[in-house]
Amino acid sequence: MRFLWILGLVCCLALGARAQKISYDIPKDYRALISKADYQVLVDSAVAVVARRYPVAAVHDGTITLRPGQPGVTALNLHNLIAKCAAQPDKTQWPGLIRYHFTSLFSSFDEQRKIDPRSFESVRPYLSLRIYPEASLAQRGGAANLLTRIDLEGTATVLMLDLPGAFSAVPKAMFAEWHQEPAAVFALAQANVNKHTVGRDTRELESGPIKLTVNFIAEENYAASYALDLAANAPEFVGEWGSVVAIPNKGLASICQVSRAHPVDFVQYIQGTRAIIERFYQEHEQPVSPAFYWYYQGKFTRIVVTTNPDGSANVIAPPGLSALMTAK
Repeated sequence: MRFLWILGLVCCLALGARAQKISYDIPKDYRALISKADYQVLVDSAVAVVARRYPVAAVHDGTITLRPGQPGVTALNLHNLIAKCAAQPDKTQWPGLIRYHFTSLFSSFDEQRKIDPRSFESVRPYLSLRIYPEASLAQRGGAANLLTRIDLEGTATVLMLDLPGAFSAVPKAMFAEWHQEPAAVFALAQANVNKHTVGRDTRELESGPIKLTVNFIAEENYAASYALDLAANAPEFVGEWGSVVAIPNKGLASICQVSRAHPVDFVQYIQGTRAIIERFYQEHEQPVSPAFYWYYQGKFTRIVVTTNPDGSANVIAPPGLSALMTAK
């Protein structure tokens, strides 16, 4: 009898495995981050956690697809989880990290079900913003399905709901139910972001014979979107001619003031910090941009930076900044 029970259990597990079409092919953009063996462990662990709540149909290209009929969700993306695990060298921590990732996500789903998505007043307190590289929007539902605007060239600022444990992008179908103007809703989302407390720091950095004053805004979830409203949130970081700003990831903004008294400090700043900004961009689970931007009168203009034959950076000031620098 015990043999028959074990045999039946094995058969059930085998049938379940066949029912789930699981691909262990690592998503293209993450092949440098994780080995095939580690990715298989991650996928199997993620499927085990998700299956306690939802029936899993398949895993393909870093996405867990659920069987039809699940309330409010059809698929779960593993891309952020891959980056989180890759950033944790102690693999004994991965099971807890994976459980926490999905527990937070499921809490977000539960909280979202308490909200009436058709009622603007219901969602208003949860409005927020996130900045993503334009190329990554396909992983988040596609630009055609999301409400976005462009603040930083090469990126998209996405309207979000800041729910417990997770951020959720606002689909256009949901937004249409609110009967609101996009600009007004983005402004309310920015106002919600501005209420958060962030870390601020000012340091003197040496760049050859020159000492530069560099300011920082740091907060793991809100620094990038907080810096979008720099004049309101940190006016002390904005110079007479604005500031040069780098936002490599969602948790950090680096700022150098531009003024009549120090008109070219920003060139030394870019040359001296370009490598570390690139590193902060490449190594973070939610990168924003490796570029530098001139912030002036509420707008960001990308600064062209080229590489000279000797490897040094050639910084080309935007026309507006050049005009201020050459005006008598």
